[in-house]
Amino acid sequence: MTDQLLTSKDVQAITGIKSRATLWKKSRNLEDRFPLPYQDGTRFTRWKLSEIQKWIDELELADS
Repeated sequence: MTDQLLTSKDVQAITGIKSRATLWKKSRNLEDRFPLPYQDGTRFTRWKLSEIQKWIDELELADS
């Protein structure tokens, strides 16, 4: 089974992150533990849905 790859717009919609700049800051900040994107050459950057969902689940556990 293959993992669905998400664009930055998809990730923003799922996570509620408002801007692309914030998304990229989170991706670069290791303390946020936000999933790193995957690059397909120089043209495409995508995130794995399973990794985004895992990050969301970890946030929910930390809040409870």
